[in-house]
Amino acid sequence: MDYQDSEAPMTLYRCHLRSAPGMWAQYDGHVDVYADDQDEVFRLAVRKLAATSFPDRPSLSSWRLEGIERV
Repeated sequence: MDYQDSEAPMTLYRCHLRSAPGMWAQYDGHVDVYADDQDEVFRLAVRKLAATSFPDRPSLSSWRLEGIERV
C-alpha cells in the first residue's frame, strides 16, 4: 500500500477469538489484520474469517473476542 506523508501506516494486530457456541465447527485461534486503531480490529478479523474459512458466519455475534495485541 502507498501512504501519503500525512497518513500514518496501519498497524498489524493479532485478534484472539473463538466461535460462539452453536451447531457448527468450533474455532479457537487468532487472525492477524492491519488496522488504523484497535477499535476496528475485531470487526476486521471477523470480516477476514467470513471471506475465507467461515463464510457462513459473517456476523460479529458469531464470535467472541478473547484479546487483541500488536504484532
